[in-house]
Amino acid sequence: MVRKSKKIKEKIETKKQVNTNEKPAYDEEFEIKKLKICCIIVNRHQGDYFINAFAEKKVGASFTVYGTGTATKEIYDILGVGETKKDIVLSVVKEFIENRFNVSKKAKGIAFFMDVDSIAGVLLYKYFTNTRENVRRKN
Repeated sequence: MVRKSKKIKEKIETKKQVNTNEKPAYDEEFEIKKLKICCIIVNRHQGDYFINAFAEKKVGASFTVYGTGTATKEIYDILGVGETKKDIVLSVVKEFIENRFNVSKKAKGIAFFMDVDSIAGVLLYKYFTNTRENVRRKN
């Protein structure tokens, strides 16, 4: 019985030693930038411009979803919307985009941002922010 209790104590002590050597949490060691989901709704085939613009800015995740309007023709005529087929571009961005999108005078659409409250895991955060090198926090 004495031998078993010694072995159990040794295992507990080695686990304590392993736990004391843990790395600090990622957000304690590196800078974390707030993420937002950018949603842009434009006429069909105009979304490619934004996908390419986000790729140049090295945005980690950006894709297009095709949409179709459901309002009646009278409503579209009143609003001056025109085409009912739309591109919905969704991108996860690190910062608010301050510049207006000046694509062309014919290009009309809407853009809005939604805050991302949390992400499950550091690897997903690195993927969405396209992080290759970590920036250490300034203490």
